Amino acid sequence: MDRLKSLLSKLNCFGTKAKPDTPADSKQPKEGATIPAEPKNLTEVQQKNKKDYEEYFENQRKSLTVLKTTTHADGRVIDWIPIKSQANGNIASPPPLPSSPPEWKDQPTLRPKAELEVDGAEHGPAGTVPVPRQNMAQLDLNQSLQSRLAKTPPVDPSHAVPAAAAAQPHWYASSAQAVTNHGGAATFSIFKPYTQSNSDFSLLQTAVIKYNVPKPGDNSQSTSQTVEAGWINYPAQVASPHLFSFFTTNGYTASGNNIGGWNRDQAGWVQVDTSIFPGTAFSPLSSDGGAQYELPIRYQLYQGNWWLLVIDKWIGYYPASLFGAGTNASQSLEDGSSQINFYGEIYQSESATTTTDMGSGEFPETGWTHSAYIRSIKYTDTNANDQDYDGSGQLIISDSSRYRLAASFKSGTTWGSYAYLGGPGEGGKVGG
Repeated sequence: MDRLKSLLSKLNCFGTKAKPDTPADSKQPKEGATIPAEPKNLTEVQQKNKKDYEEYFENQRKSLTVLKTTTHADGRVIDWIPIKSQANGNIASPPPLPSSPPEWKDQPTLRPKAELEVDGAEHGPAGTVPVPRQNMAQLDLNQSLQSRLAKTPPVDPSHAVPAAAAAQPHWYASSAQAVTNHGGAATFSIFKPYTQSNSDFSLLQTAVIKYNVPKPGDNSQSTSQTVEAGWINYPAQVASPHLFSFFTTNGYTASGNNIGGWNRDQAGWVQVDTSIFPGTAFSPLSSDGGAQYELPIRYQLYQGNWWLLVIDKWIGYYPASLFGAGTNASQSLEDGSSQINFYGEIYQSESATTTTDMGSGEFPETGWTHSAYIRSIKYTDTNANDQDYDGSGQLIISDSSRYRLAASFKSGTTWGSYAYLGGPGEGGKVGG
């Protein structure tokens, strides 16, 4: 803990400021965005967005071979498809399981349960895997389908968002390490950050990146490719905070089947596990000053696939061949990654500066049981060995009066490389 105190005393080296005074009740987050009631008289734009959503998600569902549909206590609807209806029936074998991240005896943590792991959760027939449906009532009809399906790139000092595009709506507390790798791992604390609206999101994540890829379809240009995963509160996507995955083959310029997208919104992801999937909600969650729950998350390139591990199981993968299609595979993410990032990000859909929280909503200097964190951060070298991550040379904090990051890379403690990060957004009040 002395090391942490010393670290936090140096926050100004990250461009941080003292936490503004907030009311005593600010530590009690509000419930956040609620399901918006559909307006009685939709505008022309809302009518178009609604039609686009309905057609898109219905077409995606029609592309599945659904053997059973289950409805859960929270209203979640899940379709169950034959595992071999994916990847032309050729389901890959996962890597060996890695060892679990070590515990810090003075900072005990707990494992949450996935929604399909709770007592009484209904599953599909043997040989099937879950694919969640989009809850149409959660969608913001002022947000276009294109916006709902899109995501923006990670940032670092060499790949920052251009100033012309930085009139937010994205805010970062980010670290990165440029290093040849086959993936990486970290353990993420899981809070329920307040979001100002359903179409805002707040996330903590990793991104495994390949830069300078000849762009698929036009090799005269270069692009980036990623596989990403983490913890997000994005009510327009899933009502509860949840695990997510994302991929892009073309530098975020388009989403589509086998091109790029979230979770199973587009084809590309191959689901293997029967309980945990991209989009899974977990419970219980961490509380400010109380019990701390967390998710170990790992990507690893193994035998031609980017496998995703959550807690203690490989849940599925992106075929690496997605990234080599239409380009020189040896220069693409099919062959490996050139950088790995660990960071927090806020997306705001409002014109005014958002009050959406990052992490727990608390700043990093509040420390253990209060601030969100990412710990035991590693990258995996090309020999499949984990190495300590060091993102100290590539830190970006969009606005330290709203969101911050305090890192201790290669700390020499049980947590290895770690960072506390988060903040309350505009106004300095946790929960809006």
